[in-house]
Amino acid sequence: MTSPNNKKQTPVASWLDYDFFPEEQKAIKSLTVILRTVGCQWRKCTMCGYWHESANVTQADILTQLERALRNSPDEPFILKIFTSGSFLDEREIASDTRKGIAKMVKKRKIKKLIVETRPEFINAEKIEDLKAVEHLELAIGLETADDFIRSKYINKGFSFDDYRTAAEIVNECGAIVKTYLLLKPPFISEKRAMEDVVKSAALVSPYSSTISLNLCNVQKYTRLEDLWKRKYYRPPWLWSAVEAIKEIKQRDANVVVMSDPVGAGHIRGPHNCGKCDMAIIGAIKKINITQDLGVLERLEEIDCECKEVWHALIKFDDFLFGSNLL
Repeated sequence: MTSPNNKKQTPVASWLDYDFFPEEQKAIKSLTVILRTVGCQWRKCTMCGYWHESANVTQADILTQLERALRNSPDEPFILKIFTSGSFLDEREIASDTRKGIAKMVKKRKIKKLIVETRPEFINAEKIEDLKAVEHLELAIGLETADDFIRSKYINKGFSFDDYRTAAEIVNECGAIVKTYLLLKPPFISEKRAMEDVVKSAALVSPYSSTISLNLCNVQKYTRLEDLWKRKYYRPPWLWSAVEAIKEIKQRDANVVVMSDPVGAGHIRGPHNCGKCDMAIIGAIKKINITQDLGVLERLEEIDCECKEVWHALIKFDDFLFGSNLL
């Protein structure tokens, strides 16, 4: 059994994978580390339950967590992604000295790119300078949508598009790059409108973003979204919708890197179709993450699954069917 102290000194999770590295137009190994911190101080987003992973840890605990995770570093150059289920640049979660200590740890290893997440209000030039221990620094911002009404009223994100744009400009001016998270199908939005919103949002953030990460909404425990889902007022997005959204974003701008980690895909709480074709689509989405080859998704047109016609009908009669229990 893990003692409470050991839990505080152990990251929530860490794993090795491959990620597309745009600077060299190829996939390389990546290490993802989710650090356990005191958690996001906002904690008001409709769909987010990640703050439940928080704990009353010390800054020394955080450094120990990362040190342990880095023991699994590849021997070859790799991408390091450090997430906190909150904001890496929030001094309440990661103190300035801790951030500088992490930068020193990073500098000693064969890291090609460092990726961290943060809300825009915590971004400034001084903090970015602390992290420029590697050649390529990427800051990920969870904008979710370029539509201020949807973000404010349906997601309750707590900042505006102008806030995002100001933060992104600071990042770019400091020589780092921006990854923007967009959310496919927030609550209270129909399937068709969700697709249209994410494609429109991608066009609006592309001047500031090197990478767009399409997050497919899933139902996390102890959230307001879960309450809606249990009352059958919400269904996670169809995987067909994700495919079409990614294709349209890439077709509009071939230079933008589009990625998607389909968390919970194929399950009732996550993005799903009928169950028969889910794994093929999930595999294709994961493959385009490391290839950026649109042909991977275009070949999915060969899949002749009856649920695709149901999805087509849902999109065609969107205004009439929105709010129905069509699965």
